Amino acid sequence: MALSEYELIQRAVDIVEDSPHPANKVAATIAGQDKDGKAFHLARTNFWPDSIKEKIGFDTKIGNSSGTVHAETACIINAPVTENAALFVTDPPCPNCMKNIAEARIKTLYIDHKGFDKDWALRNEDHFAHMSMRIAVHAGISVYEIWRKEEKLVPILEVSKGYAPVIEKPLQIESLPEGDISASHFLSYVESKKTEYGDAPFAVAIAHDILGNSYALSAEPHPAIGYTSRTLDEADEKYSFILQPINRLIMAASRYGFWIDADYLYSSRVPTARELVNMMGAGLTKIYIGDREESRDENGLEALGQLTGAGILNVQQ
Repeated sequence: MALSEYELIQRAVDIVEDSPHPANKVAATIAGQDKDGKAFHLARTNFWPDSIKEKIGFDTKIGNSSGTVHAETACIINAPVTENAALFVTDPPCPNCMKNIAEARIKTLYIDHKGFDKDWALRNEDHFAHMSMRIAVHAGISVYEIWRKEEKLVPILEVSKGYAPVIEKPLQIESLPEGDISASHFLSYVESKKTEYGDAPFAVAIAHDILGNSYALSAEPHPAIGYTSRTLDEADEKYSFILQPINRLIMAASRYGFWIDADYLYSSRVPTARELVNMMGAGLTKIYIGDREESRDENGLEALGQLTGAGILNVQQ
């Protein structure tokens, strides 16, 4: 028997106190259908990846990013398939999580009504209203405030049926022939992508599905789903509307029910601090980097130094 929206948000509320975060405890439940059409749901809190927790600690930022994987992103990277799924969250999502939600093609978002009165939400209500919700509008994500005990839904944004967001630079997926995948084959494929992407930063990964099929995924930075470079809204000092390549690959793999092969991940430049943290959360601790001196900003270089210095990220060249 399928669980109701109120039971699904309750799953998140039930575990929120399990969050290791001392101040901002957040939990989420994701519900959808797997590749076989079977209903699933799972709940996660925000958390520190074990490697960061044990070798760097709770109190140290990774570059300019917290060391935590947010609850919404934790649900996405652990779900069997995210396309057309629903997400139930105890707190309003930050713009970074909303970009991930959009990239994963989650269609409906439910936010516990009590979350809007929490300290983080009150301090960051402008980020939610002026960035997170704009991303939801463009991506076609319906958003509801949910009241568990009253069993009431209050629409914040309802998207019309048939809305299809524009995608300026789609992620590329190519089926790979059967047979063993080797480092030399992977790097040869990367070389072909260098010609295609030119000077644009990009990332490449090998991913697999439950049937054992293999795929090459590649992406460059892209405005949040539904935006183009011409229609991009003005960002603020903390967040960007641009989703970076590694995050795009991680979210897209979950969208399609793939998992990224931990041995075959490439970035043409040093990933951002947030990309690196999400990699740790997804269990991706090895990466080929084309240019270790180039990053979007100095925070990525700092984060890379922290993770490699602690021995929790293996960088290949």
